[in-house]
Amino acid sequence: MLWVALTLIAATLQATRNALSRQLVGQVSPALTAWSRFAFNLPFSAALALGLALAHGAPQLSAAFFAWAALGAVTQLLANVALVAAFQVSSFSQSVALHKLETVFGAAVGLTLFGEVPTALGWAGILLSTFGVLLMNLARPDDTGIGWRRMFVLDRGSIYALVCAALFAFTSFFFKEAIEQLVAGNPRLAGGRFQPAAYTVFHVAWMQVALATPAVAWMRPGELRRTASLWRTMLGIGVTGFLGSLCWFWAFGLALVAYVRAVGQLEAPISLVISALWFRERGLARQLPAIAAIVAGVVLILLG
Repeated sequence: MLWVALTLIAATLQATRNALSRQLVGQVSPALTAWSRFAFNLPFSAALALGLALAHGAPQLSAAFFAWAALGAVTQLLANVALVAAFQVSSFSQSVALHKLETVFGAAVGLTLFGEVPTALGWAGILLSTFGVLLMNLARPDDTGIGWRRMFVLDRGSIYALVCAALFAFTSFFFKEAIEQLVAGNPRLAGGRFQPAAYTVFHVAWMQVALATPAVAWMRPGELRRTASLWRTMLGIGVTGFLGSLCWFWAFGLALVAYVRAVGQLEAPISLVISALWFRERGLARQLPAIAAIVAGVVLILLG
């Protein structure tokens, strides 16, 4: 199962990218951190796309491909903005828990709009792994002290987080549709889905840079100059972002989006391990029941 390996690699890279992004907290705005993910991704995705075009010939790009890619680029940017807004007005654990409902939302979107039908075991795995992520984040010691009741308080922060989850649910399908449009116009690229994923990553990256750069310049005048002193960390964010996106997109082309996103929730326990080893944070033991639920959910998906 190539898509499983790709998803695990993508989840690990995403957890690493988030750890690198955390190093910029307090030094620059969240907007510039998000911009660095796309801007430092672009040289690598452009080099890969150019290399593939020189080696195998440039693909034919349709208007439908650009439309789906643009939709994905915009919704991904808006989802990140919504999540940052949730962090600013609500607790971290509540915001993360609610935005992780994207997996369940995505399964519903796929079923109703894109014809993706998980098996019964697949649905059980999606729900169980999502429950594990909710349990993990709501048990964090930095919560507001209200515990599980926070999940049922519909305040401004929770609305932002739910909007983020809905946007991310659609984003994955927009990217997958862009890949399918590229394959439809270039049947020679169908095998393995690697080349369509690589080209899609590049075109999404330049669209996001084109959208995010003027937005950051307008919202945070002069902050782009901070790139000169922080480029090493931002380069790490860009490299892990590029490789992670490539693996996510490649996996989307090979399996149901709901399955990929559900298996990708292993990012949560991977992040815990990184936090324990890198940032010397404690609390890994109390998260073992949640980790067990996530792993059990992934096993059900694979059995399904």
